[in-house]
Amino acid sequence: MEFHIDGIRDCWVMVDASAQGQNATTSSVVVECSILTFGCNDDGQLGRGEKKKPTGTSIEGVSSSNQPQQVGALRGLDSVMISCGSRHTLALTTTGDVYSWGWGQMGQLGLGHHKSTNLPTKVPFFDECKIKLVHVSAGGCHSGAVTDQGQVYMWGEAHWGQLGLSADLIEHLHQATPVLCKVIPGNSTDKIVSLSCGGTHTVALSEQGHVYTWGRRDNGQLGLGREWLHLEIETDGVSAFTPTRIEPESFGMEKVVQISAGAFHTAAITESGAVYTWGKEDYGMLGVGHTADIHVPRKVAYFDKEPAR
Repeated sequence: MEFHIDGIRDCWVMVDASAQGQNATTSSVVVECSILTFGCNDDGQLGRGEKKKPTGTSIEGVSSSNQPQQVGALRGLDSVMISCGSRHTLALTTTGDVYSWGWGQMGQLGLGHHKSTNLPTKVPFFDECKIKLVHVSAGGCHSGAVTDQGQVYMWGEAHWGQLGLSADLIEHLHQATPVLCKVIPGNSTDKIVSLSCGGTHTVALSEQGHVYTWGRRDNGQLGLGREWLHLEIETDGVSAFTPTRIEPESFGMEKVVQISAGAFHTAAITESGAVYTWGKEDYGMLGVGHTADIHVPRKVAYFDKEPAR
C-alpha cells in the first residue's frame, strides 16, 4: 500500500509485509526512495548482511519490537517499489533494475543459482538484456516482474505452475533465471501493467482492466470456477500452467484497477471501488462471512456503501 505522512512535505511511503507464520513476519518500507526493513531475518531477508534477529527496543505490552533500519547496500539508489515474499525480498529502482535478497534455494532470487544471500544483489538478466522493469512481486517461493513493454518475466519455484510456463517447457522445478511468460494472446493489443505473486499462484492485471491467473487452483484462488472447463488440457488436476483470463462478467463488466494475491486467496478492486475476493476462506479473509472456498470472484457487500480507494 502507499500513503502520505501528514505533516511531512514531499514524503511518501510504500509498505509491504509478508507473514510466514504465527511469529515470523518481515516488513519493508520505502521512505522517500530509501528502504527500511524490520522483522524476521532468519534467511537474511532484511538485507542487512547478517542472518540473525536485529536488535530491538522493548515496548510495554509487546514482547519485542524490531526497529526499522535502512538497507545500507541500497543507499544511494532510488527505490520506487518493494515486495516481501515468504522468505525473500525484491526492490525496484527508478532506473528499472530489480534487486533481490533472502532465501534463494528455489531460485526465487533470479540470480542464476539456488543460494541465499543476505545482501541486495542486482538481478543481472534484465541488465544484460537491456530490459527496464516497472513492477515486481515476490511470492511464496517465486517472483515476477513486468517490463515497460508490458511483458511478464517469472522465476523461482515452478512446481504448481505459478511461473505460467508450459509443463513441457519447465526445465527445472526451481527456475533460477527469469523466463518470459506469455500472458496475453498474441492477437491482442492489451498489455500487462502489474502482477501479484501469491503463495503458489500468480495474478496479473492488464491495461484494459482484465485479470489473468495461473498456478495452484485447488482452493479456488484462480477464480476460474469449479469446473475449469474453459481451461486448456494442460493441467495436472491441481494446477493450471497456462495464464487464463477471468471473464469480465465476474466483475460486473467493470474494469479492474488493482489486484492482490495472498497465500491461497486473491482480491481485486474495480474502477468504481467494488471489491471482489475468491479462494480459500479461512479466518474470514474473504470478507464475505464464513463459507466454503470460493472458486469465482464474489463481491464484498461492505464496499457497496463505502467504495475502496
